[in-house]
Amino acid sequence: MAVTIIVQGFVFLMNAKIMLSEFRLKWVDLFMVFVNVPIVILLTNINQAVSILVSVFLNLFYLFLLTSNVKKSLVLEALIYVINLTADHLSDIILRLSHFNIPYIVSFIMIQALFMPILYLIVRNNKESEFENLVGISKLETSLSVLILIVFGILMTFTEILSGNKLDNLIYNLLILVMASLILLVIHFSRIKDLEKNFDLQKKELQIKNNNRYIHEMEKHYNELRKFRHDYQNTLLSLDEYIRTDDIQGLKKYYNAEIKPISSKMGQEKYKLEDISKVGNKELKSIFFNKLYSAQLEGINVSFESKNEIKNFHTDTLDLAVAMGIILDNAIEETKEQDHGVIQVGIIDVDTEIMIIVQNSVRDNELPVWKMKRAGFSTKGASRGMGLSNLTEIINRNKNLMLETMKVNNNFLQKITIEVGDIKDD
Repeated sequence: MAVTIIVQGFVFLMNAKIMLSEFRLKWVDLFMVFVNVPIVILLTNINQAVSILVSVFLNLFYLFLLTSNVKKSLVLEALIYVINLTADHLSDIILRLSHFNIPYIVSFIMIQALFMPILYLIVRNNKESEFENLVGISKLETSLSVLILIVFGILMTFTEILSGNKLDNLIYNLLILVMASLILLVIHFSRIKDLEKNFDLQKKELQIKNNNRYIHEMEKHYNELRKFRHDYQNTLLSLDEYIRTDDIQGLKKYYNAEIKPISSKMGQEKYKLEDISKVGNKELKSIFFNKLYSAQLEGINVSFESKNEIKNFHTDTLDLAVAMGIILDNAIEETKEQDHGVIQVGIIDVDTEIMIIVQNSVRDNELPVWKMKRAGFSTKGASRGMGLSNLTEIINRNKNLMLETMKVNNNFLQKITIEVGDIKDD
């Protein structure tokens, strides 16, 4: 019995290490070897039921020392417990069906030796994506635990039938299986709820950030308006002085040198961003105005056009705002290095879809679009900028969004299409 407990303790430790992808020896592992296992051996000789209960709590404490997380410890113990029960019942079946006199402990070790590489591959594959790193082992719960629970149910029933055990023993084992399943389900859905709360909090923080940025831009424009008013008053004073002294030649010279160039520039740029007022969403309006106005200050020729006022974009406008921010940032980054950079933005609202088009001039660059979409790629060098890979991930989160990216002559064009269905809200 002592040898069996030692082997089971070692197997529990190894499974925990594999699930946590932590293969270095730590001081807490000594707790498992020199505290947990000896106590369970001692209690088994006194009362087996008590030893099982104490073993469960000692294993949970060991996992907590490893992870410092109660939820993760509970999930890990439930999964390891089900794995060990599966191996135990499978060993029992092999012993009963085999014609060879194989000791139970040898059969158990062989099955666990087969399980561990499979478990390692499952855990490694589930840790590759960014979302799975965020969730922890939730996909492990939904894939590994469901598979093992189904197999365990079949093996357990088959074992009890072979051994001719009474119905009470079968019900006892079924209760253990149900309890393990409930632990997995409760903790899994609890983690999902926590993730939803964190996502809502991030949305609110981004919304506050966008609102503050919008307010900041309004303050900048108010200050510019005050400056314009001050300059306008000075201009009137200068005109008054020329008229009062009847200096017509000086007035003509002053007009041609100071007033006419400003008037011509204002006439060219006056209506270029006027249509932004037709964007009915505050986050999007803030992004469009902030980015395009910043581009104007960089000397880039920008324009924004929308024929109709659009109040409802029929999608997650926070994701849409982030996507537009990435597109416009990349457009500005490219065009500000050009002598005559151009950025054109347009919104087309038709019966079943809304299209947002951003087109910017590009330098002599034959870089293919597919290469731009690779994860981590940026034309601005290592660890700079937001590539099209990031943009594609955002678009893929929303079922009614579609992104088209193309190069036409010397222009780079990106179009986001929002499918709104047959009937749109007024």
